[in-house]
Amino acid sequence: MKTKIFGRKRITIRQLSKNDLRNVKGFRNFINSLIEENAQIDMNKKISLKEEKKWLEARLKSIRKHKTVFLVAEDNEIIVGTTGIDLGFWRHSHVGRFGITIKRGYRGMGLGSYLIKEIIKLAKKDLKPKPKIIRLSVLPTNKPARELYKKAGFKKVAVIPKQMEFRGKLCDEIIMLLYL
Repeated sequence: MKTKIFGRKRITIRQLSKNDLRNVKGFRNFINSLIEENAQIDMNKKISLKEEKKWLEARLKSIRKHKTVFLVAEDNEIIVGTTGIDLGFWRHSHVGRFGITIKRGYRGMGLGSYLIKEIIKLAKKDLKPKPKIIRLSVLPTNKPARELYKKAGFKKVAVIPKQMEFRGKLCDEIIMLLYL
């Protein structure tokens, strides 16, 4: 666990743990706040406590198997950001699928850059097999995220037409890779 200052906010960064099963509501509230905001993330429908608990249990099981790494960022025990890398399987077991979510009011202050750096370090240390490539997808309209990923070393390798629906329109999906 690390505590750092971002902007003027004191943020604690820690790994997901079994204790988080006691805070299913906090995780659900975090993701549902992003859905309410209509943030440019994959999810677009609010989830229930039952769904969130099932998701947390699956993440924890995958962490125990060294197939997932996951970090939580908190401000006074309120979740304000998460990031994770899940290893692919079979012929994709060398590829880690990356995701990051940061709550409004916590973006643009360096938290995203820090989380990316830390989750990649953790992936190199804990995932088995060690990933050779980190893969992400992002909407073309999410310029701040694309710039963040580019700054972290990700390269745009593909644009897949009309793969995601956002604000009632079909949007392209940009695929970016980071070679480790």
